[in-house]
Amino acid sequence: MPGSRLYLAIQTVLPPDYRRDPAFGRSLEALREAGFDGVELNISDPLGEDPQALAGFLREFGLSFSMLATGLAAKAQGLSLATTDEARRQEAVRWTAGSLAFASRIGGGVIAGFLKGAMAESSPAHREQLRRSIAELAPEARRLETPFLVEAVNRFESPLGHSLAEVDELIGENANPFVQILPDTWHMSIEEEHIEASLVRYRERFSSLHLSDNNRFFPGRGGLDFGRIIGVLESMGYQGKLAVEGNVKTTFIEDARRSAAYLRAVMGAG
Repeated sequence: MPGSRLYLAIQTVLPPDYRRDPAFGRSLEALREAGFDGVELNISDPLGEDPQALAGFLREFGLSFSMLATGLAAKAQGLSLATTDEARRQEAVRWTAGSLAFASRIGGGVIAGFLKGAMAESSPAHREQLRRSIAELAPEARRLETPFLVEAVNRFESPLGHSLAEVDELIGENANPFVQILPDTWHMSIEEEHIEASLVRYRERFSSLHLSDNNRFFPGRGGLDFGRIIGVLESMGYQGKLAVEGNVKTTFIEDARRSAAYLRAVMGAG
């Protein structure tokens, strides 16, 4: 965000024919005007997109590509890194490796949230399969120098890896500079005893943070103290990315503008 040393993105969905989607163009223009630096994109078929063409399109609006969100594709294609069906697990690993290659060509990273597994996949066997998948993807993330972010998702939406500590344990010895935890302030408000303390504890393990209020709306629409959260990040010298994510209360554009103004004020007070 201009005037701030912290990069600010927002998550949205990439339409199938995005170049010919006037509503998407209006949204990107509004994001630029609001002061966002980039976008996290949920793409139903990222392997079918041209990353260079997409990057060029975003540049037309003064935005960059931040992260590939995989939840849309994971649900649509039934992808799971934790499945005990070995053929399905291998396919999910191949798909994720392809997504890392896509992200490497556009300068972003890959988020594994719902991609970790479906709600029923919560047994010790599923946990071991998820660890195995992470272990297989870690060398590829390092080779491509592309972040692979394993998101900590609350117990009501994910079978495995609810807290930052649990995700860190799942990554285990496969940790490298490109295999990281992705914290999300809404999930943390459910799973962490103290949001700021957890961020400090795992400060070396993440380079992107999802900002979502405690009611799952955009920051500034609920009860979380983002001034304190941003202050803690700045006090520990955080130089990574921030990304707004959440449910829309009014319209995407109006909520994005309001949240950007709120966060700009919070950062300016830091």
